[in-house]
Amino acid sequence: MPSPIISPLSSEQAISVQEVSPSPPTTPIMPLVPGESLDVRVLGYSRDNKVMLQIKNSILAAESQLPLQVGEKLTVRVDQLRPSIVLRVITLEDSDIFKANESLKMYRSNPTALRDMIITAKNFFSVDNLKELSNLISNQNIQEIQKVLNHIIISKTNVANPLFLKDYITALGLTLESGLMKALTAPALPENEESSQSLKETLLKLSSELHALQTVPDSTNFESQQKMKQLSDFVDHSLSVIESLQIVNVLAQEQDNLFTLPIPFQCLDTIRMQNIFIETDQGKNGHDPGKQYRIVLFLDMDALGEVAVDAGIRYGSLQCTIKCENQGVLDFMSAFLPELQDRLASIGYSTSYVQCTLDKDLKAWKLDFLSNHRLFSQNTIDLCV
Repeated sequence: MPSPIISPLSSEQAISVQEVSPSPPTTPIMPLVPGESLDVRVLGYSRDNKVMLQIKNSILAAESQLPLQVGEKLTVRVDQLRPSIVLRVITLEDSDIFKANESLKMYRSNPTALRDMIITAKNFFSVDNLKELSNLISNQNIQEIQKVLNHIIISKTNVANPLFLKDYITALGLTLESGLMKALTAPALPENEESSQSLKETLLKLSSELHALQTVPDSTNFESQQKMKQLSDFVDHSLSVIESLQIVNVLAQEQDNLFTLPIPFQCLDTIRMQNIFIETDQGKNGHDPGKQYRIVLFLDMDALGEVAVDAGIRYGSLQCTIKCENQGVLDFMSAFLPELQDRLASIGYSTSYVQCTLDKDLKAWKLDFLSNHRLFSQNTIDLCV
């Protein structure tokens, strides 16, 4: 079926596309979804002056009024599928808005994306797969990923680390770009600064290496090529998950002075996500002693079930309410409140108040909390406002 690719500047400029049978043959083009973005690469021109395009894993021939250069990469959006497929070219400005909306869509629709990515990574880079992986990528990359996974999952080995949250943000790569910017202005690293790579940094290097290897013809057998393609797709997806979390936090900070962090926690049965939301006063800088912080945690524990923590911090005092749905859990946690207050006092929170309450519908309370923020209540994001 003819498939026009339309320029954003003119609806008359279109590329009529139909699938061809290249040599060697490729698998048919994967189903397209309205609204999804695609990377299109211009491979060259045929004898009858049709442009050859690579879309997903298929090669297609097209007739175009658009000036396309060999090797050019286009980003397009699927506007419609019937009666013909319409792919609209995304400009740089459109791409930024589209990427922000896609990140927000991923965050809202798939809140377990980071958890699923980490579980897949642990399986990919497990001891059972080391021999096979070492034939595809360097042992250094394997070791870096294994090492950094231990820094982004709360487990028995690091649960007592008071700086886990700070280390987690760095290890995941949420501050990679800001760190690079600081390095440009102050190239000398502090003496106590660790040189280990973040997960995002390691994945970026690995993605580049894997894409380069896939362009080398007959470099490996078919089975290894399939494994390499599978690993490459996983690496690219993992990068999109991390970048989406970065973009969502930028939007949340701009709109609500809010930070949101999903933290993977190793439970006995599986990895569960614990979500942290940090609100700050608007219009006050980080050094203002009167600046108020609200920290809300939504916990999903294997033994305690769902628990919510709502804490406010100001002038060195802490007011905290712990909510749970089960009376037995409430009684269990209440017994530890005096010890918790003593420990808070030992680290500087001399005036603190902590209580446990019973809430039979934590999901409704969580929904109310999220709906008070534009990041979760707005259907779309307008970056031009």
